[in-house]
Amino acid sequence: MSYLAIARKYRPSTFDEMVGQGHVTRMLRNAIQSGRIHHAFLFCGARGVGKTTAARALARSLNCTEGPTAEPCGECVSCKEVTTGTSPDLIEIDGASNNSVDDIRDLRETVNYAPTRGRYKIYLVDEVHMLSKAAFNALLKTLEEPPPHVIFIFATTEPNKILDTILSRVQRFDFKRIGVGPVVERLRNIATAEGATLSDDALRRIARAGEGSMRDSQSLLDKVISFGGSNAISDAEVAETLGLIDTRLLLTMVEGLVEGRPEQCLDAIAEVYEYGFELSQFTGEMLETLRNATLLRLAPGAAKHVDIAAAELEQLTRLVDGVAPEALSRNFSAMLEVHDQVARASRPRIVLEMAVARLATTRPVQPVAALLARLEGLERRIKHSGGDSGPGGMRGGNTRRVPQQSRPPRGGGHRASGVARRAGPSQTAAPPVPEPIVAAMPSSIPVPPPMPEPAESAANPPQPEVDPWLSLATALRALGPQTRRLGEGEAVYRGQTLRIALPAGHALAEARRTVQLDAVRSAVEAHYPPGTRVELTAVDGTGSTKDQEDHLKKIVLKDPALQRVIKALDAKLQSVVKLADGA
Repeated sequence: MSYLAIARKYRPSTFDEMVGQGHVTRMLRNAIQSGRIHHAFLFCGARGVGKTTAARALARSLNCTEGPTAEPCGECVSCKEVTTGTSPDLIEIDGASNNSVDDIRDLRETVNYAPTRGRYKIYLVDEVHMLSKAAFNALLKTLEEPPPHVIFIFATTEPNKILDTILSRVQRFDFKRIGVGPVVERLRNIATAEGATLSDDALRRIARAGEGSMRDSQSLLDKVISFGGSNAISDAEVAETLGLIDTRLLLTMVEGLVEGRPEQCLDAIAEVYEYGFELSQFTGEMLETLRNATLLRLAPGAAKHVDIAAAELEQLTRLVDGVAPEALSRNFSAMLEVHDQVARASRPRIVLEMAVARLATTRPVQPVAALLARLEGLERRIKHSGGDSGPGGMRGGNTRRVPQQSRPPRGGGHRASGVARRAGPSQTAAPPVPEPIVAAMPSSIPVPPPMPEPAESAANPPQPEVDPWLSLATALRALGPQTRRLGEGEAVYRGQTLRIALPAGHALAEARRTVQLDAVRSAVEAHYPPGTRVELTAVDGTGSTKDQEDHLKKIVLKDPALQRVIKALDAKLQSVVKLADGA
C-alpha cells in the first residue's frame, strides 16, 4: 500500500475528534439533534483549520443509517464511503476549476435526482469564492429553494469575495486559527503513534511554525520524522529541518543591541548569512524576540504571554534584566522598519549592518521628567551655595536671560553727533549715561516709574525660590490669542520687575495691545511676589536700524547733562551711534 501522509492519515472523521473549533461543532451538533438542519452552509477560515473535515463529518452524521445523529456509528456503508471519499451522495466540487455558468448549469440538472443510498445528496464546493459572478447568479434560485433532499456546503478562505446575495442565503460558520496548546497535544499523539520521540519544545516549535493551521503543523511533523527517523529527534534537528534561526544567534543579537556591542551584532549577522538563511527571516524572528523581551520587562505577570521554551525564557529574562522597557520598544520599532527595508533591498546585509550600527551606538534616552528634576536640583544648589545665577534670579527650563545693553565705558557709552554747534572743550566729556530704560506696558496696567538700581550693599527684595516663568508662560498662552505672544517671550525676574522680551515689530506691538490686562495681572500675581511690575522690551538686534536708533535717542535724551548741553547751545540731536564693547 502506498504511503499516506500524516495530514490525511489522522484526519478527524467525527465532531469529537476535531480540535480547536468547539464553537462550530457545538452548533452543528445542536442543529442535528433539534432537527434544524439548514439547506446551505458556508464554512470560512484560514487554510488547514478544519473546514473540509467539518463538512465531511456533517455529511457522515446526516447519512448514517442510525441518523441523522451527532454520533455516527462509523460501521455502516454510508459512514465508510464518506471516510474513504467514495460516497455517491457526497459530491465534492473544486470551485477553482468548475467556476463557469456551464458548470453551474450541470449542477442544477443533477440536484433533482434523489440520493443513491443516504437521506441527503450533499454538494461540497471547495474554494467557492473562485466562482465567477455569472456562476453565482446562476446558482441563486437553486440555492434559495433547493429540493428537500439537497444540502449545499461551501468552503472558502476569502468570504469577502462572495456576493452578498449568496451570503444572505446560507448559514455562515467562521473557523478560527487553532492555538499552540491544542496543536502540540495533537502532534504529541501523532508522534507517539508513529513511534517518534520529540521534546515538548520541539513540538512547540513545530506548532508555532504552523501558524494556527493543523494541516500545516502535521505536514511539518511529517517532514521532521522523515529527517530524523523513528528514533529520538533532537531540538537542533527540528530547527534545522524547519529552517529556523538558532536561538543562540537571536539572543546574541539582542544582547549586543541592549548593551551597545556592535561587534557582537555584526558577528551574529555574519553567522546567519554564512548559514544561508534569509536575512528577512532573521529580522522577522528578531521582532518576535524583542517583543518577548519587552513583555518580560513590562510587568511581572506578562511572562504568561511569552510562548517560548522554559530554558530560553530564563535566558532571555536574565539578559534583559535592568533594561528599560522604553529602550526595548525603541529597538523593536527600529527593527520593524529595518525588516521592511531588508525584505525589499537588493543588498539586505548592508542594510541590516548599518541599522545595527545605528541601534548599537545610540545613547540611552533620559526621560523628560528626570531631566527637569535634575535642572531644578541644580538651580537650587546654585542658589543655596551663593553662586551668581545672573541678575534675573532663577529662570525656567526654556527661558534665558534677556540680553542687556552693556554698561558704557568710562566717559560715556553713546556718542551724540550732528549737534548744530560744536561743544567747547569743557563740554566734551559727557557724564555716564544711565542704564537703558525699557518700554512699559500700557498705562492701564499700573507700572510705577523705573527705580535706580539698588546699591550692592542694599538688601535685595525677596526672590522666588525657583523662577515660575515656565508655568506663567503656559498660563498666558492658555488665556487666548491676545496673550499668547507674552507666553512665547523670554523673561528675566530682577528685583521686583519681570521683564518679558519679544522680537521687535509685530510680535511686540501685538503684545502691547493686549486687552486682557486684568487676566495678565492676576496671572502674574499668582506666580510672583506681590508688587511685581511687568515690563515689555525688544530682544536686542531684532528691530530695524531706525527703531534701534530711535530707542537710543530716547535713552540719551533723558540724560540731564546732555539736556543742559542742548539747551545752552540751542542744538538739536541728529543721530546716536552705539559704541562697540570696549570702545
